[in-house]
Amino acid sequence: MKSAGSLKSYQRLIIFLLFILAITCVISPWMALAADWIHVNWPSLIDERVPFPRIFNRAFMVAGIIGFIAARKFIFPPRIKPLLMPGFPKASRLLSVGWILGVASTALLIILMTIGDIFDPFFRLSWGESVSRLISAFFAGIFVGFLEEIFFRGILFRELRDDGRPLAAYLFANLFYSALHFVKPGEAYFLNGVQPLAGFRHLLTTFEPFLHPLDLIPGMFGLFLIGVILSYALVRTGNLYLSIGLHAGWIFGLKVIRVFGDFNRQDLGWIFGFTDPKIVSGIATWIGVILVGVAVHLLTRRGSRLAVDQTRQATV
Repeated sequence: MKSAGSLKSYQRLIIFLLFILAITCVISPWMALAADWIHVNWPSLIDERVPFPRIFNRAFMVAGIIGFIAARKFIFPPRIKPLLMPGFPKASRLLSVGWILGVASTALLIILMTIGDIFDPFFRLSWGESVSRLISAFFAGIFVGFLEEIFFRGILFRELRDDGRPLAAYLFANLFYSALHFVKPGEAYFLNGVQPLAGFRHLLTTFEPFLHPLDLIPGMFGLFLIGVILSYALVRTGNLYLSIGLHAGWIFGLKVIRVFGDFNRQDLGWIFGFTDPKIVSGIATWIGVILVGVAVHLLTRRGSRLAVDQTRQATV
């Protein structure tokens, strides 16, 4: 059995996530019981019953934050620091370029959907609500982009690639990344009484989408392509900021689409996405993501060799 010191960073990350999930499964039924008790005795604090899936998510968040603080040295290798410390001018430039690329490619997709009579552009919300949505989407994009790029590209992809398995790194890291987006709870429901194993039962239900794998293929392929381009951006620059910017820009673009209009039908078709997640599962998006990859290649031609050399030196 491997000691903690001999484990790869991605192995430590997987162990950490499994541990947090186990803790979540144990504490979430008791949190649900406590929430129901507060709802009955102090309705001013909780005015309605909280569905168990939401409590499970909150328990995972709390356990994750506390676990991250306690185990951050166990999770993060020292080698990740160079990926986050290229200097402010370079980091801000790459972050901005990535964000602009992500938003511009999403905007182009919306224009194509408008031309195809799939999307109707108009201002759906008031000025105040629109600004609030834009600000919320911006910070959500940066937050999610930062965390996911550290975990999936900075640790998982980087460690596999540094082991001399670049193809395995691109395949495994990004298939794992895409598959996790489909681990989702089903419909909301409530617990009645003490059910200590409810958390473990709920965790199993989050994998129900995988019972219908054919329905997942278009969305998984789109997310896999996105992951490949984000990984390629890391390889070309030697740091995470272009990847974070791209990721954040795409999240921002997808979150604010319905601020500026609405879809006129549920089924967007095979061109723009006929399965969940919509848009990501469409062929037009796949082509767009590949074109963004071409843009990444062209924009990083000058510094790509130096970036690769620096990345290899940092692993020695």
